[in-house]
Amino acid sequence: MDIPSLFMIPSAVSSGKVHSVFPNSTDADFDFNRDSDATRVNSEGLIERVGYYGSEKITNGTFDADSNWGKSSGATISNGKANIVVTSGSFQYIDQGITYVAGKKYRLTATIQGTSGKALRFQDNASNTGGLQVSNGTVNFNGNIQAVDITWAANSNSNILIIARSGTGDFSFTVDNVSVVEVTGDRARLNYEIEGGLVNTKPSLLLENQSTNLVTYSKDFSHSSYIKVNSTTIVSNEIKAPDNTTTADLIKAAQTGSIQGVYNNISFTSGQSYAFSVFAKKKENIYLQVQAGGGTFGTCFANFDLENGVVGTVSGGTGQIEAFTNDWYRCIFIVSAISTGTGNISLDLTSSSTAGRNDNFTGNVGDGLYIWGAMVEQQSYATSYIPTNGSTQTRAAETCNGAVTSSIFESSEGILYTEISVNGLPSSGFLILGLNDGTVNNNVFIEIGTNGLLTFFVISGGTNVASKVSSVNPLNNFVKCAIRYKLNDVSFWINGTEIHSDTSATMPVGLSQLDFDYGNNSHKFYGNVRDIRVYNTKEMTDSEVDILLTKITS
Repeated sequence: MDIPSLFMIPSAVSSGKVHSVFPNSTDADFDFNRDSDATRVNSEGLIERVGYYGSEKITNGTFDADSNWGKSSGATISNGKANIVVTSGSFQYIDQGITYVAGKKYRLTATIQGTSGKALRFQDNASNTGGLQVSNGTVNFNGNIQAVDITWAANSNSNILIIARSGTGDFSFTVDNVSVVEVTGDRARLNYEIEGGLVNTKPSLLLENQSTNLVTYSKDFSHSSYIKVNSTTIVSNEIKAPDNTTTADLIKAAQTGSIQGVYNNISFTSGQSYAFSVFAKKKENIYLQVQAGGGTFGTCFANFDLENGVVGTVSGGTGQIEAFTNDWYRCIFIVSAISTGTGNISLDLTSSSTAGRNDNFTGNVGDGLYIWGAMVEQQSYATSYIPTNGSTQTRAAETCNGAVTSSIFESSEGILYTEISVNGLPSSGFLILGLNDGTVNNNVFIEIGTNGLLTFFVISGGTNVASKVSSVNPLNNFVKCAIRYKLNDVSFWINGTEIHSDTSATMPVGLSQLDFDYGNNSHKFYGNVRDIRVYNTKEMTDSEVDILLTKITS
């Protein structure tokens, strides 16, 4: 009696699909698309990149034999690695011809180790006119084994992979585990929220809008694009990062009684909101101050207490902190630009969570904290981590809809139930999910507007026949909500409580699909969906329906 006709607790995905639970049919599966890969938090609480990828482009990427690679005079292949020695600034390299498709995105991964202070260059064209260029294909060596992970778009010149020295002087490096695959990108993300430092065992379907990370080096704070204030020290790849790779840097004080930190210059636009975010972890009892400056923001800053996981003094914006596993926190600062031009994001060490802007560090020389995964996004909230390595990177928007068949839904009456939260509110318009007939004329849907409040609607023949604005905000807060729709019997429910009923309402006709939008590809829902169901209540009594509504929304 209380078995839904469509039931999607996110648990299974495949290429271009989010699977529902519907016996003996795939009619209720959702079509999914995203034209890039993206990151999620997995069941172990670790950040990982997900996406579907094409077949391997590289032959013998593990260097098991001395074959398939072109080599310069200073390059050899032995002991399962490519070994390259540069003398007197000579150009040394390995290369392999590859067939690319212009406009397609590709992912390059490799393991490298080289002389600290030198750099390695990856190119997909000999004359540096391909899509993978020096600007986004250079990796600095730090002396340790390093993981390379670069995504780029090929162009009509792309025809090879070249791994070569960049710079002058004598040095050496090794390369292993080289892979190049096309990013097809259409894998939905089942994201595991971290609550109170613990990973929730029930994942949600994460849907996000398009966003760009304006920071060109998200995890290499030793790069020259980061200015080290008063000789602040960066120790690269010191500990395990939130993605379980040894890529988190240590920022530590080189002196006391002066500002200690790093900053990165970025172009900003007046009147636009920006979300600054970085992952940070305590070493000594030092506090992180995130600043927005350079004249485009005025005097804006936020302090973060990495011992207790709380936001300290904030000025000129909004501070947020999110707990991750292994004592990592994501520190977020939201602020609006007051002028157009070049500004900066600063990551400074402070001795107090109530420190003012540009506080002189008063701790011990050598004290510091760990940082990883810096982002700047031109919007009013932070989204999932977008890694960069030499250029800005854009995560494409996601679409999920197409659970289409009139045989699944009983158009005249039923229950639409979902458990959702959102990470940010729309700057204009609405976020919508619900049932429709493929148009905006017949709908049963839940809406979140710029005020953040859940609003319920039943639309019949283009007319609003029942609606209610609630007092509940699902921003960073999961909410269980449902709509009972039946002729002259409509009710709206939140977290086990009926918030509105209507005994005079005609019903929409032709309901045939469940979409994460308005029914016409507008007002797309971006957020987290833990559960979504549609029940056919035609064979149920009113008492049974009320019991079911209380049960599923409690």
